[in-house]
Amino acid sequence: MRPMLTILVILFLSAALPATAQSGDDGATLRVGGDSYAGGRNVMATDPVPGDLFAAGERVSLRAPVAGSAHMAGRIVDLGGQVDGNAYAAGYAVTVTASIGGSASLAGADLSVAAPVGGNLRATGSEIGITADIAGSALLAAGTLMLDASIGGDLVAAVEDLRFGPEARVAGAVTLYSDDPDGVSVPASVADPARVSIRELEEAAERTDLPAAMQEVGRRSLVAAIGGFAVGVLVVATCAAAAVAIAPQRVAAIRARALAHPFGCMLAGFVAMSALVGAVVVLAVTVIGLLLVPVALALLAAMIFAGYVAGSYILGVGLWRATGRPIPEATLHKAGLAVLGAAVAGLVALLPVLGWLAWVVLVFLGLGAVSAPVFARATALAPRD
Repeated sequence: MRPMLTILVILFLSAALPATAQSGDDGATLRVGGDSYAGGRNVMATDPVPGDLFAAGERVSLRAPVAGSAHMAGRIVDLGGQVDGNAYAAGYAVTVTASIGGSASLAGADLSVAAPVGGNLRATGSEIGITADIAGSALLAAGTLMLDASIGGDLVAAVEDLRFGPEARVAGAVTLYSDDPDGVSVPASVADPARVSIRELEEAAERTDLPAAMQEVGRRSLVAAIGGFAVGVLVVATCAAAAVAIAPQRVAAIRARALAHPFGCMLAGFVAMSALVGAVVVLAVTVIGLLLVPVALALLAAMIFAGYVAGSYILGVGLWRATGRPIPEATLHKAGLAVLGAAVAGLVALLPVLGWLAWVVLVFLGLGAVSAPVFARATALAPRD
């Protein structure tokens, strides 16, 4: 039923596209419910957008006002149209040449903010130049930062090379992190020295300047971590118990398949995950597919979780059988095996590097055991000579 529904949705959008999309030589735009979705090699948005804008390509340029928020990604990104909401942009070179009513979140190698930002500015890049006023606060990480405008709130920045122009002003507190604090200075014309704090970059991780309430959170972090670990194990066990209770024969088949052919199941899980990840990438570069990317991402998250639950249960059963004991028949006892597997998997995941690899292998094992019948059906349907 679900594959048929997906096919119907794709066919519907394909039929509707000629009437609703505007395409150029390299890009196309689809409008749905006031929002605009644009994709292609060279994308230029020249029509006003009453809702939100989503655009991706090699070169992405905004030349019209956006009433909502703008989400843009590409190698070259140019926000040359007014954005009433927030702006999110990522690319090698990102320039802001029209005002942004809300906050701006930017990432890239070369960032230039040459138009006012009505909210906060969050940016990370190799070189960042700010020549227009920021109404809110600024949180920045840069190799080279050039500030020649006013910041209405606080400035927090991790920088290697900091330069100020004649128009640079910061109304709030200035907190700077640098590998060479002695090489960084803030003129009195930019901010009162009483509001300036310059620290070594390593101090950002020490958290010695946090308020008392945040320090209390830090002291409780171990308890919170243990509690989170226990809750995670409980969730896995609950899901495994529900699966055993609802479909005991199917779960037994999955368990037997994984224990009999673990490497084959891992390969099947790898193929299934690769296929869906590839589908997300393909969908992202097509105009129609932009609408289905959230669905694909949600399905990917569900597959990872299902693979982890199945893998934890299989691991628990394998460890139990290694002791020479038979598999219990009661549902709660089988859930206990899921607890065992999830606890062991969680502890192994704490190991550097190897823990991550073990977690990935466990997900592939469980996902492959669940999806192996799909590959078997596809093989059976394949034409034979």
